[in-house]
Amino acid sequence: MNDLPDISARRTAHDALELDLDVPAQCPWFEGHFPGRPILPGVVQVGWAAHFAGELAGRDQPPTQIERMKFRRPVLPGARLTLRLALSGARVRYEYLLHDADATASASSGVFAWAEAA
Repeated sequence: MNDLPDISARRTAHDALELDLDVPAQCPWFEGHFPGRPILPGVVQVGWAAHFAGELAGRDQPPTQIERMKFRRPVLPGARLTLRLALSGARVRYEYLLHDADATASASSGVFAWAEAA
């Protein structure tokens, strides 16, 4: 996937990956989504998570299924995020944590799978 976010830190553990991401205000994904109040499209969040899920699982292709997804908070230009990925068999759970000056909260989450997990 083109135009991946900037990774400021990477932490790995057995079957887990955690990435600190900086989403620059000039990120091309904000263009036109939405004029006057840009937010990072959900499809981009899912695409980034799927890309890194494939990397975590050691697969050449991203997951083929989305079993669950939920969007809780908008991701605005200049956001600082942590993407947490946890591999369990042919499934990967992901969650984006949104950091601001006051707190850390879940922005979105979901579960991916590869076809053989069905």
